Amino acid sequence: MMIPAIMTYLQDERGVVSVDWTALSAGAIGLALATAGMLTGAFDIMISRVDGELREQQMNDGFIQFTSAHFEPLYSENLIEASVAEGMFDTANDLLNHDILNTLQEGLEALEAGLLTTDEVAALTAVASVAWQRNLVPDHILDYYFGFDGNETPRVAGAL
Repeated sequence: MMIPAIMTYLQDERGVVSVDWTALSAGAIGLALATAGMLTGAFDIMISRVDGELREQQMNDGFIQFTSAHFEPLYSENLIEASVAEGMFDTANDLLNHDILNTLQEGLEALEAGLLTTDEVAALTAVASVAWQRNLVPDHILDYYFGFDGNETPRVAGAL
């Protein structure tokens, strides 16, 4: 009585498709995990190489050069010499972009409030000159405050 039931069970093919799909899915997942394991080491090597290359490269700000004309309002009032202005420009050019933007924002607020000394106006002009050359701030703002376009009396001249 038991033997015919076992024979019927062994000859039944209704569950074979499920077993096949389970075996194929397990094989595909195993291959994916093996591939990911092998590529992880390769990605680590590639990432460290790219990181090393980027750290060795120097950012080239060679296109940014001292522009004496940006300091014209200070020169006309005999408040600064070109060598001092160039030193301030070099210092400003060493700043990161977000530091330049923060310095400009704080400086323009102090300029509007009339709280800047002559030296601070000169330093702010140097920062603005770098920002102008790096295209960090719209030109019309820098032209209004510092007269970089040469068309009108800059706001900074009124603070001196």
